[in-house]
Amino acid sequence: MHKFANSNRTVIFFMRVALLQTGLLFCLLTCTFAETLRGQEVLNKKLSLDMPPSDLKHILKAITEKTTVNFTYSNNTLPARQRVAVSARNEQLGSLLQRLLSPLHITYEVINEQVILRREKAAEGNMIIDAGNVLFQKISGTVRATDGSPLPGVGVMILGTSKGTATDVNGHFELEAKEGDVLVFSSIGFTQKRITVGAAAVIDVVLASTATSLDAVAVTALGIKRSKRTLGYSQEEVKGAEVARSNAPNIINALGGKMAGVNVTNPNGVDGGSTRIVIGGNNAIQGDNQPLIIVDGMPMANDMPTQYNVRTAPTGSAIFAGDKADATSTSSPKDYGSPINMINPEDIESISVLKGPTAAALYGGKGANGVILITTRKGAKRTGLGIDYTYGYKNIQPYRFLKLQNEFGAGGMVSLNEPQYRLVNGKPALTSGWDGMYVDPKTGSGPYGINTYSQAGWSGAGLSWGPRMTGQMITWWDGTQQADVPQPDNIRQLYRNGLQSTHNVALSGGNEWGSIRASFSRLSNAAVLPNSDYSRNTFNLGANVKVTQKVNMQITSSYIVNNYHNPPQLGNNDASSWQKRLLYNAGRNYKGEDIAMYKNPDGTQNTLSGFPWAGNGGYMIWNLLENSTDQNRRKLIAGVQLNYEATPFLDFIFRGGIDNNTNELETRNPPTDALGIKGYYGHGTERDNASNMDFIGTLHKEKMVNGALNAKFSVGGTIYRRDMYGQFNYNDNWSIPYIYSVNDGTYLGTPHPPVESQLRKRMNSVYSFLNLSYKDFLYLDITGRNDWSSALPKGQWSYFFPSFAGSFVFSDLLQTDPAVLSFGKLRVAWAQAAVDPAPYQVNYNFTASTFAGQAAVKLPTSLPAFGFRPAINTTIDFGLVLGFLNNRLNLDMRYYRGKSRNQILRSPLPLSSGVDNIVVNTGVLENSGVELILNAKIIDQKNFKWETGLNLAHSNNRLLSLSDGTDRVDMGSTWNDGGAHGPVVSARVGDQFGTIYGYDYMYDKATGLPLMIKDPFGKPEMNGTMYQATPGLVPIGNATPRLTGGITNTFTFKNGISVGTLIDCKIGGDIWSGTYSTIMQLGQAPETLKERNGGGLPYTTPDGTKTNWGVVLPGVFPDGKVNDNVVHYYYKYMTYGVWSSTDLGKGVKGSDWIDKNGVFENTWVKMREISVNYQVPASFVKRTKIFQSASLSLVGRDLFYLYTTLPDNINPEGVNGAGNAQGLEFMSLPSFRSLGFQVRVSF
Repeated sequence: MHKFANSNRTVIFFMRVALLQTGLLFCLLTCTFAETLRGQEVLNKKLSLDMPPSDLKHILKAITEKTTVNFTYSNNTLPARQRVAVSARNEQLGSLLQRLLSPLHITYEVINEQVILRREKAAEGNMIIDAGNVLFQKISGTVRATDGSPLPGVGVMILGTSKGTATDVNGHFELEAKEGDVLVFSSIGFTQKRITVGAAAVIDVVLASTATSLDAVAVTALGIKRSKRTLGYSQEEVKGAEVARSNAPNIINALGGKMAGVNVTNPNGVDGGSTRIVIGGNNAIQGDNQPLIIVDGMPMANDMPTQYNVRTAPTGSAIFAGDKADATSTSSPKDYGSPINMINPEDIESISVLKGPTAAALYGGKGANGVILITTRKGAKRTGLGIDYTYGYKNIQPYRFLKLQNEFGAGGMVSLNEPQYRLVNGKPALTSGWDGMYVDPKTGSGPYGINTYSQAGWSGAGLSWGPRMTGQMITWWDGTQQADVPQPDNIRQLYRNGLQSTHNVALSGGNEWGSIRASFSRLSNAAVLPNSDYSRNTFNLGANVKVTQKVNMQITSSYIVNNYHNPPQLGNNDASSWQKRLLYNAGRNYKGEDIAMYKNPDGTQNTLSGFPWAGNGGYMIWNLLENSTDQNRRKLIAGVQLNYEATPFLDFIFRGGIDNNTNELETRNPPTDALGIKGYYGHGTERDNASNMDFIGTLHKEKMVNGALNAKFSVGGTIYRRDMYGQFNYNDNWSIPYIYSVNDGTYLGTPHPPVESQLRKRMNSVYSFLNLSYKDFLYLDITGRNDWSSALPKGQWSYFFPSFAGSFVFSDLLQTDPAVLSFGKLRVAWAQAAVDPAPYQVNYNFTASTFAGQAAVKLPTSLPAFGFRPAINTTIDFGLVLGFLNNRLNLDMRYYRGKSRNQILRSPLPLSSGVDNIVVNTGVLENSGVELILNAKIIDQKNFKWETGLNLAHSNNRLLSLSDGTDRVDMGSTWNDGGAHGPVVSARVGDQFGTIYGYDYMYDKATGLPLMIKDPFGKPEMNGTMYQATPGLVPIGNATPRLTGGITNTFTFKNGISVGTLIDCKIGGDIWSGTYSTIMQLGQAPETLKERNGGGLPYTTPDGTKTNWGVVLPGVFPDGKVNDNVVHYYYKYMTYGVWSSTDLGKGVKGSDWIDKNGVFENTWVKMREISVNYQVPASFVKRTKIFQSASLSLVGRDLFYLYTTLPDNINPEGVNGAGNAQGLEFMSLPSFRSLGFQVRVSF
C-alpha cells in the first residue's frame, strides 16, 4: 500500500506544481499581452567598449559579443579602408551607433532584434562610380510570397560574390549591382530564384514555397532543432494539422502510407484499438520492435496491454489476469488499445520520425528501433487572446462482410448420397448438438463409417453441407414448421454503424515575451458492436516563456482520462468472439432468433439448450449484451524545460518530465441464475509511474578557420526511472446475491489469492556529441553514449555505443543552377546501439503455491540468463537527396544494412532438465532495406496547384545464425500450442523473419505430386480421398511484404478548396487465413458450390444415384500410381486444416492437418483517405466581426480496397494481435470505413 501512497503523493505534488505554474504563467502573460516590443528596447541596451582604431566590421563584431545584437549589411555598406577608435562607458547602444555611423553616412533600422545597416542615398541619384570606374546601379524591390504577402528576411546575394542584403519587415530590399550581375533570392521553405540585372532599377520578385522544405528546420534527438540539410540520417515529419484532419483511429495510424518504411498495423481496425508500428524492419525476434515514443522530451511507454509474466511479458500487468487468452496466438485477448491512443491529435504541433539507430543514437538502447518525436502546441504570437473551437463527427461503417454461399443449409456430411436433414418423428429437422452431426439413417454413421466431425476441424454447428434451401418446410429448433430459406445477411447480425464525436476548445495567445495554449477535448465513441464504447477527456497546457533575455522556459502538461467499455474480442475466443460464433455456430439458414431470447423474463440467462446447434451459441449473446468490462486509464504526462544562454558561446538545457498512469480494470458479469450468486466480479488496479531528467551543456563557436568552420560540442546526462505495480482479484463464488465484491465474507468457500505484478527499472546515461559544419555544405556529427541499466547483471550494468553521421551538400559547393539541380546532398551514417533488455531476465522467478494446505514456493519453469548482455545493433546507412526544377521535384533515397547480435531469446530445454526454457544471448539477425521518397509539384499556377508524393520501402530480415543448438525460434502460433494443431510464425536460420510454418503435403519426388494415403482406415474403397501430411512443421509462407508504400495527392483551388487523397499498399507477403480454411471446411464458402451445383465429374453415390459431384484429387500413391479415382467432392474440402486431429497410426497424419491450402499472398492496395477542405475567405470572415478564421473539412477514411489477393472479402489487414507474430488470421472482423466532417472556427 505504501507504493500507492507514494504514487499518489507524487501525482498530487506534480499537479500542484503544474497548477501553480499555470497560474503564474497566466498572470505573467496577461500583464504582457498589451505590450509591444519596440526596436527602442534593443537600442536601450548598455555596454562599455574600448577599441583602438579598427575597421568598422571588427567594431560591430565586438558590439555583438557584448550585447548579442546582430548586424546585417552588405559589404558595400561599410567603408573599406577607414578605421575608427571607439570608447564607451555604460552607454546605450543607440547613442553609440548614432555617433559611430552618422559621420560615415550609414543609417540603421531595428527589425526583429537585428540592426540593418544601409548607406544614405547618394545625391547624384542611382548611379555610383567606384574606384575601378565600373558603373553600379542601385537596385530596389519587394519580395513576396505567391499569396501576395511580403517576405521579410529573404537573402539577396550577387552570385559569385559575398555582396548581399536581406529584405526588411515589408519585404523591401536595396543593394548596388552592375548590369549583368545575377541576383540570388533565397529563404528557408521557398524556392530559390535567380534574376539577371538589366536596365531596370526596380525588381519585384515572387518566391514559391518549395514542394519539400529541404532546408526546413527539423526536430531531432533530444528535441534539438536543426536544419534538415545538415542531417546525416533519414528523418520525416508530419504536421499536427494533417494528423488531426485525417480522422484516423489514432495518431500513429495517421502516419501509415505517408512515410517510407513506417509500417502501421491496426489489427481490429476500430477506433481505440491497439496499433503496431515498425520503422524500417525488425531488429528483434522475441523482443519489442516498436520505436521509442517521446512526447515533449518525455519517453512514453506504449506497451501492449497483456497479462503479466515476469519472463515473457515483464511490462504486462496483473490486471489482465482475468483474460486467459494469449496475445501471441489467434486466441487474442480483449483489445484494450495502445497508450498512444490517449494523445489528442488537436494538441499536436508536429510528429517527427527518426529512422534507424543512427538518428536515435542519443536515446541509447531505448531508441534502437527508431524514435517518434511528438511536439505539442504551445501557442503563438497573436493579437489578444484567441479561442479555437473544433467539432468533429464521423460515422463508422462495417463493410466487406465475408462472401458466403446462400444455397445450401446447415448439416454435416453424414452421407455421400443427397444431403439431407435428420428425421424427427418422420419429418426433416435441424440438427442439434456440438458437432452439428447426425447419424445417417441408412448406414448408421458418416461416410464410410467415419465421423466427419473430426475431419472438419472442430467446425461445429456451422457446417453447411446440408440440403439445398428451396423453401421446403422443416422442423425448426423450437418444434415449429418453418420454410428453409437462405439468410444472406446473417453474417451481419449485431453489427451496426459506429458513431464518434469530438469537441475541442483551445485558448491561446502570445507576444514577444512568450506564448500559451490551454485546451480541453472530449471524445465519445459508440463502437460497431452493441454494448461497446469508449470516451476520452483531455486537459492540455503548453507554454513558452521568455523569463529573461537569456532564459527561456517551456511548460507542457496533459491530463487524460480514458474509459473503454467492453473492448472487442478478436480471434479464437468461445466466450465473446462474435465473428467466430457467426461462422462456427451458425449455418447458412441461421435466422438469429436467439438474439432476442437470450434472457428470461425474470432476468436470468436463457441458455436455449445450446441453440443454435452448438454449446457456445446462446450464452455468447448474454456475454456480449449483459457482461461488462470497463477499463479506466488516467495519464498525467508533464514536463518543464529551461534553456539558458549563459554566454554567446555556451548554452544549457535542463528538462524534467513525468509520465504517471493509473489503470483500473473492472469486470461485472451479472448472475445467470435466479438466486443471484452465479456471477463474476474481477477488479484490478495498476500504477505505472515514470520520470526522466535531461541536462545538456553546449559549447558552440562559429566562423572559425577564416569563417569556414562552425562547431558545437555538447555533453549531457539522463536519469530515467519507471515503477509499476498491479494487483488483481476476482470472485466467482458469491455468498451474497448481486454483490460485486472481492472482500472477505462475499465468497462462497475459500477466497482466491490476489495476483500481483511489479516492475522497477532504472537507467542512468551520459552522452556527448560534436556537430561540425564546413562552409555550410559539409557536415559531420559524432556521438557517444554510455548507459547503466538495472536490467543487466550486477557489475555489468554499463555499455557504450558510438555513432557518426555526415552529409555533403554538393549543390552548394558546385553552385548548380536551381532551375536544373536545386539541391543535392549525399549522406552516410554508422551507429551501434545496445538494445536495453526487459527487466528480470537475470533473476530466478519463483511463484507462490500451496502444498498439503500450507503455503509453499514453486520452482521456476524458466531459468534466467547466465553471462547476460544486451543485444547489439550495428547499422550503416546511406542516402541521396536531390531537388530539381527549383525544388518542384524532390527525391530522397535511403539504403541501410544492419546486424543485431546477441539476440535475447527463450530457448527450450529438454524435459529432463525440469524447466521449460532458459534465457540466452544467441543469434544474429540481419536487417537491410531501401526506401524512396518522391515529392513533386506537378502544377503550380495561381488558380490551381497539384502536389503529389510517393514513398516506397523494401525491407529484408534474415536470421543468420543461432548458437544454442536450435535452428528455429517461434514467435507465435495459431492455438498457442507450439504448432501442435496449426501454423506458427517463426524465425529459422537462413530464412526470412516471419516465416509461417505449418503442415504441408508430402510430395512424390519423381512426379512432384502430393502423396495420397493408401487404404485409409483400412478401407480400400476410400482410396483417393485422403492425403498424407508432413510429419512435422515445414515452411509454408512468409509474412514479410516485399514492398510497402503510399501515394498522396493534394489539389488546391483558388476559391479556398483543397482536396487530398492517400492510397497506400502492401505488396507481397503471405498470410494464413484461418477464416478461409474454416468456411471451406464448413461448406460456407462460395467455392464449395461448384460440385454441389453439378459442376464436377460423373459420380455414382453408394445407393446408385448418378451425379456430377465427383472430383479426382491430384496425387500419387506410395507405389507410384497416379490417382484417378473419382470421389465425392467433400474430400476436396477436407484439406483446409483448421484444427488438426486425424491420425491414421504409425505417425501418418491425414488431410485435415494440411495448413498450406489456407496460405495466400496478401497484397492489397487501399484508398486510405479522401479529404475535402474549404477555407472560408478571410474577407467574408472579417465581416462577421466575430470570427478570425473558419474552415470545413469532409474526410473519408479506410474507404475501400482497390485491389486485394485474398478471396471472399477476408480482411487483408485483419491479423491477430499487434506483436511480432504477424501472418496469422483467424476470425478477423470485417473492414471498417469512416465518413465524417470537421468544423474549425477561431475567435
